[in-house]
Amino acid sequence: MLDSNIMNNNDEINVDVKCIEDLPEEILLRIFRYLPPYEDYASIRLVCRQWERLWREIKTWRRDTFHNNLSLSTAPVSIHWHSIDPPTKFNLTPRFSHSVCYVDSKRMLYVFGGSRDMATSLNDFWRLDLSTRSWERILATGRYPPPKSSATFIDDENGNLILFGGRSMIYIDDIHIREQLHSELHSYSFERNSWSLHDNLNEPGPICDHSASMINVNNQKRMIVFGGNTGTREQPSPLQRTNDLWQWTDIHTNTWTMIQVDGIRPEPRKGHSQFTLNSENIFIVGGSSSTRFCHDVWLFSFQTNQWTQIPVNNPHPHDFAPNNDDSPYCMAIPSCILVTFGRIKRHPTENERNMYSQYDFSHCDKKSREELSLPPSSSSDESDEKTRYSVTTHKRSIIPSSIKTKYNMIEISGGFQIYRLDLSNIFSLNPCVTWLPSKCTSVFGSPTHSSLYYSLICARSELILFGGVEKRKLHLQKKLSENDIRYQSISGTLAFITISNIPL
Repeated sequence: MLDSNIMNNNDEINVDVKCIEDLPEEILLRIFRYLPPYEDYASIRLVCRQWERLWREIKTWRRDTFHNNLSLSTAPVSIHWHSIDPPTKFNLTPRFSHSVCYVDSKRMLYVFGGSRDMATSLNDFWRLDLSTRSWERILATGRYPPPKSSATFIDDENGNLILFGGRSMIYIDDIHIREQLHSELHSYSFERNSWSLHDNLNEPGPICDHSASMINVNNQKRMIVFGGNTGTREQPSPLQRTNDLWQWTDIHTNTWTMIQVDGIRPEPRKGHSQFTLNSENIFIVGGSSSTRFCHDVWLFSFQTNQWTQIPVNNPHPHDFAPNNDDSPYCMAIPSCILVTFGRIKRHPTENERNMYSQYDFSHCDKKSREELSLPPSSSSDESDEKTRYSVTTHKRSIIPSSIKTKYNMIEISGGFQIYRLDLSNIFSLNPCVTWLPSKCTSVFGSPTHSSLYYSLICARSELILFGGVEKRKLHLQKKLSENDIRYQSISGTLAFITISNIPL
């Protein structure tokens, strides 16, 4: 009798047990929203037909929400960030001017080299698993590339990553260094986990700060290289900017050819971004020439071998577009929106003065505001260039003897703002591109302070920012050692950025 009662109680308990299949579809869709759109998406579609149908719905919702919000032309887009500090169990060195390549089929972000400081280049090779947000160092074999930065790194869509050009610093003796440009082309094979060196006498020569992208012309994939800083093997300095256009076939034929351009062409530049629009056109944007920051956009047609300058519409120059174009861009496909980030420097409001009383606002008068609103001059560009690259003697950094008692508003107001360039009318009868309304994310507390030489990639409904040079330097009441994290200027922060109503 007792056993019978126990069985009856267990039967009642089993009847009341619920499983995930019993949840309403609205709840399942809500749960699926919080899954990263990579490995987990590939897993849930294999559970059952109902989950595959829900997977299609959530995938479409995430993609449409991201691209529709990025394309808003009547109001600023609202975004949010999620920052991940460098892993402690791996020796992932903070870096800038590194090379990155996103491979969607593998759900991986690959990072090679970069600079640890103004005198030290790296050649370590990493991959970021976007499903788990975890780093792993790749220990490859073969002809390994030398330490370098400012090289291009792209996927040839045939199972290889192509690394070309770059710069490094070579120690002449204990205190003197010189700059060296690279002309080598290396390929990394996913199948063999090995590097290969491809020599060619007709290559563009030593080059860095150039751009590259893959294009399929006449059913043949080619790598197109434009611009950059060039030098000679015998005398790499002084650097000269170029506007030459080159094409490279593949790792089997390994043939370089300079493309003969008819008509006008862009001003020689470096640090620009390049994208492939279709099988007939590429375009470039941004960068800097020897005298100015370049705010122009150029389209190249492989049918006519001609460059065309595209008019840029900018209703509010100081609000909608970045003050300088030496920052990287990424393209959100299929929305045809180009995204970049820039630093914000503006006069603080009265509420901000009260909320951030630890900052020094004494210099924020009318003259200072006028200076902040002006675009950078060519002289400042040249001085930055000399400071960054014309290093001949490596000296230990010295902390200023006079430490300020408060933060300086000009130094700390370097919050990141998203800028969007609409390319939807680039092939219309009256071609043009337009800067869309922008909105400051957070002047006083951006999740990253990286503002120069970082990498920016558009993955699945999210932007990925890594590394860079932190322009914000803090001056506290007490002196800081060189090992103090608050005094370091090179970032190893990884940031994921997306639309506010998409979970991170």
